[in-house]
Amino acid sequence: MPDIQPHDPHLVPAHTTAAAISVARWVAQHHDFQVEQCHLIRRGLNDNYAVRSADGTRYVARLYSIRPRGGFNVDFEVALLAHLEAKGVGVAASVPGANGQAHIQLQFPEGPRALALFRHAEGSIPETLDDFELTGRALAHIHEAARDYAGPPSRYTLDGHHLAGRTLGYLRSYPELGSDLFETYSRLAHRLLEELAAAEGGLTRVICHGDTHGFNNHVDTDAAGTRRTAFFDFDDAGPGFLAYDLGVMPWSYLFRKTLKEPDDALRERWMRYLRGYRAGGGEVSERDLAALPLFIQLRHLWNLGEAAGRLHHWGTNSAPVDWLRKQVDVFEAWRGLDLRA
Repeated sequence: MPDIQPHDPHLVPAHTTAAAISVARWVAQHHDFQVEQCHLIRRGLNDNYAVRSADGTRYVARLYSIRPRGGFNVDFEVALLAHLEAKGVGVAASVPGANGQAHIQLQFPEGPRALALFRHAEGSIPETLDDFELTGRALAHIHEAARDYAGPPSRYTLDGHHLAGRTLGYLRSYPELGSDLFETYSRLAHRLLEELAAAEGGLTRVICHGDTHGFNNHVDTDAAGTRRTAFFDFDDAGPGFLAYDLGVMPWSYLFRKTLKEPDDALRERWMRYLRGYRAGGGEVSERDLAALPLFIQLRHLWNLGEAAGRLHHWGTNSAPVDWLRKQVDVFEAWRGLDLRA
């Protein structure tokens, strides 16, 4: 039998995954209901758990992960969701604890983390063209309803620093990146920031959901046979540009399909998505549409930065250097994207 080593005071935990039984206990304690079932859905930017109460009600418990960008944005998120829900917008709002608090702070080995409970959004991700049109309409309702939001401010403004500047900071200390590739990304980021500075004066600003990639809303059919949708995961929300919030959906498709230009399926989805947004009362200017290639590139840089900034949790395999090198050509190809209706 090998010797059991004593506790090493120099052991630094990077990220702890809580067992579902612990999350069930915390939810039951702070929300004062019996938890019948709880399981981990996925680890990612946060750790999400499916929760079912004894009466059959379904929830999602989110255990916020510590991110290099700073403190949790939970106060803004839950207040914005309450504001949107009060205006009849389809969202999976948070569920206050028995003491009325929207979230609790839990002490983990790596530091304090927030835990919040949200309603479960019935249905499934958008699949049909009608679903994407409905999704666009719902996004317009979110933007319109959020205009008079006056609660706690977001910790994030979805501007050039948030989308590009942070990424450079993360890449600066990325292992084995090399000075040449870092300089390439530095030039890329500064080019995008210069384009943003030249365009931003004429662009529409909204409170962005921040992550409208098609997997953060569910479409469902109610008892009357009406299709409806509910958005969730507003933890990347904040004031920003309409072109960014609209551009995340086509970016997601291009990224997942490894495309350098739109295919027919994306063009059909995009046309219906944009039609839905306008039918929902959203106004999209020609300048907003012209800025889509810029914001699709900025989104890609932001997403790349989220991986580069979480090496302590995800490791370099989430964005290998060879992959980072290949993305330079992708950014260049996306400069010429044409998604104007």
